[in-house]
Amino acid sequence: MLPRRDFIQRAAFAAALLGIPFQRAEQILCTQSVPFPSRDLLSSDPLRYWTGLRAQWLLAPDRINLNCGSVGCSPLPVLRAMIDHILSAEEYREPAYPWFGYEENDRLHALRDSLAAYLHVNRDELALVRNATEANNVVVNGLDLKPGDEVLLTDQEHPGGRCPWEQKAARFGVKLNTVVLPKPPASTEEIVERFQNALTPKTRVVFFSHITTVTGVILPAKEICGLARSRGVLTQVDGAHAIGQIPLDLHDIDCDFYASSPHKWLMAPKGTGTLYIRDERLKDLWVNIATANWNNYDMKAYRFSWFGTSNLSVMVGLKAALDFHQQLGPDVVYARIHELASQVRERVARYPQLSITNASADRFYGGLVTFEPNQGKGKLDLKPVMDQCASRNIRVAGGPDHIRIATHIFTQPVELDTFYTALDAGLA
Repeated sequence: MLPRRDFIQRAAFAAALLGIPFQRAEQILCTQSVPFPSRDLLSSDPLRYWTGLRAQWLLAPDRINLNCGSVGCSPLPVLRAMIDHILSAEEYREPAYPWFGYEENDRLHALRDSLAAYLHVNRDELALVRNATEANNVVVNGLDLKPGDEVLLTDQEHPGGRCPWEQKAARFGVKLNTVVLPKPPASTEEIVERFQNALTPKTRVVFFSHITTVTGVILPAKEICGLARSRGVLTQVDGAHAIGQIPLDLHDIDCDFYASSPHKWLMAPKGTGTLYIRDERLKDLWVNIATANWNNYDMKAYRFSWFGTSNLSVMVGLKAALDFHQQLGPDVVYARIHELASQVRERVARYPQLSITNASADRFYGGLVTFEPNQGKGKLDLKPVMDQCASRNIRVAGGPDHIRIATHIFTQPVELDTFYTALDAGLA
């Protein structure tokens, strides 16, 4: 532990370097770490436990974030790790080489080891990138496909997954086919059957989101990948929402490629991402950014992290976020966010003019709940609900046609009550 004088000096340096008020820098760097609430409270008084844990975030009391599905909220241990590294690096305490973007250093080695254990893969199958969009582009632009080859996507893909394939189609004559997902799905079999019916002899890749960005439905990734593998078709999974939200075992899912954005549900710093490439597929991809070692296949997946000097500090923050998540326990995190999402679903289901679109059963949702106007109840616009949320400083995702709510472990019951008030007012 550094003396307080040194902390204050670092806070002053951080304020100047990062362009933030000194008081804010001091709050992050000089305040003693807030201890975790006793784990015994989790069973004896869970409300007190989760209320106490909220102190790990810098969340403003007059703002409510119900959209961590877009951008998550990093807790203090993550911010401290990242900022401390920024400061120590500017003091030139890091070795001259290697530096992130080129050789793998000790920090990145430890990060990839931890990520590999968390995702149940081999460390050499993991590349570190900036987000799922970049990871998806690495795969799409790295695969050799010829005119007439077909790629199967769903109708609920994020632009960061859909658009790379649209560009591939425009440049190289690849044909894109679309699976229309049920809203909500009735069963796993219904989803898999739709994929099965959409496959053709020319399908070369099946691309889908593990958890869709539009509705937040958890798709049966293992079953879809099994179907594709039985046909000799590659599988590319956009897991932007999955890491940190649901337990993951990528070897069990048996996909070929898997992209993720830990800055959402794992609450890592913005600008951190991962790409899993099945070992047997490591030589199938061209790198998107060529520099030294672009064709050094002995580097395995790290070949796709070799793209020039980048920000090592955010990757240090990613390691801290993973440690934070593991300290809480992935099962505990999932149980909490799912419990809160279930409460939101139960409340939304009371309105006959609304339809929940992402799930008909527990296995189809985690911490995301999406609803839209019930088409059978006449024309309804959700803009008044969005306006009511905005007037109360509640951040949600969506628009007039649908609203998506994300509940995380920092979400408090009083914040959901405020959202329910906004929902009541907007639908009145």
